[in-house]
Amino acid sequence: MLLRTQSNVAIVSICIVLSGCASFEPGMRYQDLMRPRQPTVKEARDGLDVSIEEFATANKSLMAFDADIAPYGVLALLVRVENNGSQNYRVQQNDIKATLGEQRLPLLSGEEAASQAATSEYAGKALGWTVATGPFAIFLWPATIAGSASHTAAVNRRIKQYFESMEFTDSFLRPNQVAAGFMYFKLPDNIKKLENLAVEIESIAEQGGSASYKLSLQTIDLSGNVSTPKVSRAAIPD
Repeated sequence: MLLRTQSNVAIVSICIVLSGCASFEPGMRYQDLMRPRQPTVKEARDGLDVSIEEFATANKSLMAFDADIAPYGVLALLVRVENNGSQNYRVQQNDIKATLGEQRLPLLSGEEAASQAATSEYAGKALGWTVATGPFAIFLWPATIAGSASHTAAVNRRIKQYFESMEFTDSFLRPNQVAAGFMYFKLPDNIKKLENLAVEIESIAEQGGSASYKLSLQTIDLSGNVSTPKVSRAAIPD
């Protein structure tokens, strides 16, 4: 009887852990990037419209990534290129560069950005999820930890897949086509404001020639409070 009671409590405890622990609920999907948006800065030339939308502030970062990722050293900028001209253009990821003052910001892949930011935000919270099972947590910790670890590993995979799926990739644009996606850059440690942030984008025309765009963003304050709090729960590192 005691063994059966303990087994039932273990099952209930695992269910509590899994229902209350890691989740990842971003508020955007890839199709949202393709729709007309209000950019932070925009430049149009020769039929090619290039725009940047910042997702560095807490509210916008939470909306897109279910986490405030700038404090973890990741700058997310939504790049959108629309071909309203009559010829074809090519825009490659490596031809998009960001500078902060005189400093070139290193480019991060989607997987690198996810590992550094979203999965790092909740490191160490697994213990809290396990303790939530109550007085039986310590007695049953092998089962609850195993259940939580399996769940959070799955969430980690979702986070990485999401960051990668939302990433800007090399694009070939015919007339009336749009390319959009996030570029991720590594921020300096402990930075509170983004001053003199600029993004350079080079496009190559199929018929020859290239055009460079330099879009300067106004100062972005990274220390502002979130105006509409949201319970953002991602996973811990694998």
